[in-house]
Amino acid sequence: MNDEKLTAYLKNLLEKGQMAEAIDISKEMGAQLSEEEINGYIFQYLEQGWLSKAVDGSKVAGVELPDEMLFGWIDKYLEEGQIYSAINAIKFLGLPPPKDRLIEAGRKCLHEVELYKGLDAFKAAGEEVPEEELIICGNKCFEKGELYPGLEAYEKANKTPTDELLTLCGDRCFEEGWTNRGLEAYERSNMSPTKEKLLACASRCFMDKNKDEGRRAIVEANKASE
Repeated sequence: MNDEKLTAYLKNLLEKGQMAEAIDISKEMGAQLSEEEINGYIFQYLEQGWLSKAVDGSKVAGVELPDEMLFGWIDKYLEEGQIYSAINAIKFLGLPPPKDRLIEAGRKCLHEVELYKGLDAFKAAGEEVPEEELIICGNKCFEKGELYPGLEAYEKANKTPTDELLTLCGDRCFEEGWTNRGLEAYERSNMSPTKEKLLACASRCFMDKNKDEGRRAIVEANKASE
């Protein structure tokens, strides 16, 4: 393997988080990785939420990562809504779950229409999601045309969304060119969209080169005019 191919191969390993393997191969081939390069990739792993890869790589490279710094990264993940990076890091380091921080992060995710991340944050904290938080999330989902997460949020809260919420969701779907989802939202409300809304949806679909849903919107618009 020539120098150029070796460099590319090592870079590929490092980019994928396989620092231990990259260091071993570089030593065998006499192509020592620089300290600056190793530190750069460790920081990159931490930035990407790969705390376990950063720790494993640092051990092989002989780089010390203080506990306080690692705890700081977990706080950063939670603050930025990187729930799964935080949960994985907590498990990897064998730490007790920071209950309050997880709940706070989970609530923030729910308010930002990230239902599944919010649910998993509460689960990691060992707490049930309050009904009112699920309803808030569900309402925001419907407002953004996210029909299925909205329905799931309401189901978990043991509530049924109003017809007004469902048609609101349907209208947003039509605005975005999501014909099928919009029609389902209206069907669940036992109401029918207007011809104008369906034609506007068709126009958006064709603009986005979504021909199948555009055609369906036209078909449904023709039915609405009958």
